[in-house]
Amino acid sequence: MSDPASAELSTRVSPPNNDQRTGVNRPLTGSVHRRCRQLMGGWPINAILWAIIAISPALAVTFLVWHYFDRSLLAYVPVWTDEVDYWHQVATFRAVGFAGGAYGVNEAEAKLAFLRFGSHGPAFPMLLAGISAIAGWRPFSVPLINLAVMGAAIFGYLALIRVGWVRAALTGALVLTFWPVMLYLATTMPETIHQGMAIVLAGLFFLLIRRGPTASRTPFIASVVVLTLACLLRPTWALLFVPLFFLRGATLTGRQLVRAALKGGFIVVAASGLFSLVSTPYPKLYSELIELTLNSPLTGVKLLLQNFWLNVQRLAESDWLELGLWAALLAIVAAAVVRVVRHLRQGTIDHDENCAAGAFHLLNLLPVTVLVIGMYDTVDSCDYRFLAPHVLLSALLALARSEHAIVIIALAANLALAGAFRAGFLELHQQHFLPATDPKTTALGRYIEYKPHASVWENTILFDFTNFVPGLVNVPAGVGLNLYAGLDHPIRSRYLLITKQAARSLGEDRLRLLTTTAKGNLYLRED
Repeated sequence: MSDPASAELSTRVSPPNNDQRTGVNRPLTGSVHRRCRQLMGGWPINAILWAIIAISPALAVTFLVWHYFDRSLLAYVPVWTDEVDYWHQVATFRAVGFAGGAYGVNEAEAKLAFLRFGSHGPAFPMLLAGISAIAGWRPFSVPLINLAVMGAAIFGYLALIRVGWVRAALTGALVLTFWPVMLYLATTMPETIHQGMAIVLAGLFFLLIRRGPTASRTPFIASVVVLTLACLLRPTWALLFVPLFFLRGATLTGRQLVRAALKGGFIVVAASGLFSLVSTPYPKLYSELIELTLNSPLTGVKLLLQNFWLNVQRLAESDWLELGLWAALLAIVAAAVVRVVRHLRQGTIDHDENCAAGAFHLLNLLPVTVLVIGMYDTVDSCDYRFLAPHVLLSALLALARSEHAIVIIALAANLALAGAFRAGFLELHQQHFLPATDPKTTALGRYIEYKPHASVWENTILFDFTNFVPGLVNVPAGVGLNLYAGLDHPIRSRYLLITKQAARSLGEDRLRLLTTTAKGNLYLRED
């Protein structure tokens, strides 16, 4: 699947313009002039092709939204619980910076108490707030930002691997049929940011693998920068520092892998520690596991194994799109194992490109797979969103290296699931473009006020699961959104949007009714 442009650029050009005896530069010869003109002459044409491919996901999603819902992307509104939370966090940071109310669950606070952006940390809302300072902030802003991010990432990948039209077209086909990309472009979720980083990392790791230990520092430093930024959004990206350090070695040995694991492990611990400082606790297995392991390691291991087995069983209940992603993951892992085993049978320790690529696939996919099954969830598409960037990274790396088997399997699996994608797209996005609104929740801003000089909790609204509704985007910016899931301390939030039953359990005599909505009542805490 090679093409003339990539073959041309894979050859090192060493212009004979330096006199080895005197060190004096000599004019370039005519042949070198012609060669440079050939290389530079193809750049504008390739750049136009890459740009067309880069914007293809944006064009495709825009068409799908118009085709299925007769709407434009400007009709989009955030409706999922995480979307509402993210969107409002950005609005708060834009309006009042760090002086807003508290986001999170059960009025929990981060260890760094001035950071009040919930269990996902402050990086994503701060990043979007910075972008929106230029682009503005509307309900439809994040999908438009996503389209720009995806386009820039694809163009960057193509520019890094410097391919001709064949592999460039295959890149477009692979991305357009990689259904997690197409499903989450029109959302207010961080998935597109993660997928964009994966695409850029695929180009950078391709350069590191292709050039081996002789690679310049530029792709290595660029990879460090991208991974560091990614770790601020999701600390598990730190796991990729292990293959990054491993591939820098002159040999691919167990000793080199151990050294890379120790270096990378330190960064993983540091990234996890930093994330725990800036995010609020969330009542999930991860938090429970850390606490239990510290108190009783045996109990922690038992809980880990139980969750691992439960998630394996849940995989059987996954939909076709999720199963397709798992199939692609396992196919890449199987192909990588074959490459590594072949290298080991040869008994050589030199840096071999095929072995390096196989090792990368394994180090990219296996740790996150174990992490998802052992400490996370395989329900509600949690595993789908978490694993998708890593599968996309390996698939694009395989495409850049012309690993035919992986590319063919990935494209065939994606195309086979086109029908499932259509059903999933309709199900996920009908509520985004044809939302059912409650006029009373859209009027919440009339009853809720942000007070610039008040305490954190005076600028926080507490709500239960029933009232975690899209209408919360109408809460004034600066007022934090906090989910009530059973408090073990007196209420601190000034406002409450809860059911009447929840109000009774919290002490209805201490609450003043402000208004009612379709699903609950808005109260003001009076004590």
